[in-house]
Amino acid sequence: MTDVFYASYYGSSKQYADALAERLGVTAREISDESASLIDVSAAAPIIVLSPIHGPSHPGVKFVKELEKAGLVDKRRIALATVGMTLDDVVVAQDPAGELLGNLAERVERFYLPGRMNYSELRVKHRNIMKGLVTMLKMKPGKSKNDQMMIDTYGEDVDRVDLSRLDAIVEWVGNHT
Repeated sequence: MTDVFYASYYGSSKQYADALAERLGVTAREISDESASLIDVSAAAPIIVLSPIHGPSHPGVKFVKELEKAGLVDKRRIALATVGMTLDDVVVAQDPAGELLGNLAERVERFYLPGRMNYSELRVKHRNIMKGLVTMLKMKPGKSKNDQMMIDTYGEDVDRVDLSRLDAIVEWVGNHT
């Protein structure tokens, strides 16, 4: 049975995880300190981790590294689906999850899913970080498409969640079960 784990700050990663789990006939479980110990090491089905990324903070990468310590990365196929607001072509080219995974990247399949940024729901700390980031981007010469998107959508609620993007993950699971 495929295991689906997630971390979510504002709900889009959980929304994806719940929809994926429903499609696979399993239950999505939130990542916790005990999560790695709950996984059946004798099972052969893949493990899928969905997680947001906020700068260098990526709970999904941290969890995959825990799976490696538990010896699961070499026993079961692992996929990491990163949920974020970076434009598709930019995030694929940059592959931030791959960079954060380091030498684990070659053993972890990576997917990128568009998320949701509701400024109306942001915690004060996150709102202040975004304000500082956008202020710096406005002063930057030669802005990229992604920079301009961040400036243009600053302060707005933007929902880019697209559950059809789970099709690629479901197909990957089907090819590895």
